[in-house]
Formats: sequence, structure tokens, C-alpha cells
Amino acid sequence: FTSSGRCIYIYIARSETAENHLLSPAATDLQVTGYTTISAMKTTGSIALLGLMLLSCLSEMTSPLQQASCSSYRVNGRTLVACPRNYEPVCGTDEVTYPNECTLCRQIFISRGIDKKHDGRCVQQVDCTGHLKSGNGRVVACTMEYTPICGTNGVTYSNKCQFCNAVANGLDLDVRYEGTCSEASNNSEIDCSKFYGSSPICPASYDPLCGSDGKTYGNQCQYCNA
Repeated sequence: FTSSGRCIYIYIARSETAENHLLSPAATDLQVTGYTTISAMKTTGSIALLGLMLLSCLSEMTSPLQQASCSSYRVNGRTLVACPRNYEPVCGTDEVTYPNECTLCRQIFISRGIDKKHDGRCVQQVDCTGHLKSGNGRVVACTMEYTPICGTNGVTYSNKCQFCNAVANGLDLDVRYEGTCSEASNNSEIDCSKFYGSSPICPASYDPLCGSDGKTYGNQCQYCNA
């Protein structure tokens, strides 16, 4: 095996005619019953077999690049257990929001079955895979496509890319609905009669409403008593 994880088949020359052994049904890709040099391979079938074996090996050993930059969290090959307390959330491919990349990498070192999905907290209704926060010379360019999304912060984003960039750069938001905040919400149909009172006590449930003033209210009670 090479350092990149790819394997190479090596055949050692031996003074016997073993080219037929190479094609023997008993031989596998990990066990060769005979040895021969390239010059002794007199048929194109033997060379073709070697090519197929090598291509199969390369396709099995390659893997996608890891998104999380975890090398900085190892010292002398050992994993750092204690992570800083800074809050720069990242979303893992396990759909868990980690407080920072260090805590995600710590989990990767333990389970090795996950990776970073995108910077920022996980969102439910939009796939933001691959979106990273700006900085260090990184600039994310979005298309001019207009497919508006209303965020729970009351802001209308032109398309999914713009929304995901906001998430990746640390905004704590999710999708309220598709479309612009002003046109998608018909607040005139909301019944506020049961919430009227001198000192209403609103529940802590989070079911956001976008008001015509551009503000997002935590639930219908808070909206009606604004």
C-alpha cells in the first residue's frame, strides 16, 4: 500500500514459466500462485487482467476529502481532549450542531463515521452542505437566481446560497417559509382575540411569525401582543 491509501501489485521475477498460473482460477487479487516478469507475459489477456486488478484496487481505496480541518487538534499524533469554549457552531454530517470545530473533530477522532457538513448551526429545511464561513481569502459567490427564502430573522434571502452563507457566517436562523417575508405571510387572517389582555402571559413555545414590520415574533401570542 502507498501513503495515499492506494495499493500496487508487484510481481517478482522467477525462473519458471508461470504465466498460466497468473490466470489460474485459484489465484485472487490478494494471492498470486505464480510469478513472472512483464516480458514473460506473452498474451494481452494477462496485461488486461493486471489493468483490471489495479483499477479495481484504486476505486476501492479512494475516498472523498475530509471537510473538517482536524490536523491542528493533534499534538505529536495524540488527540487534544480539551477544546476551547468559543462558540463558532459547525454542523456535522450526523445533523448535530457542535459549538466549534474542535468539538466536532473530537467526535470524529472517536467515531470516524462523520465529517463537517457546513459551517454554522444545522438547519432543517435547506441543505447547506459545503458552505463555509468567509475569511482567510475565501469568498463565496452566489448566482443571481431569484428563489426567495424567508428566514426566521425576518430577512428575505434571494436564494438558497445566500441563505446558507448567512448560516455559515454564524447567524442563528432557520427557514420560515419559501418566498419573501412580506408576501408569504397574510397576518390579517391571524386570530388574536384569545390573546388580548392587560398583562398576557405567552408560552415559551417557538413557532415564529414574520410581522409586517419585518420583525420575527416567537409565536402567535407574542405577535398579537407586540
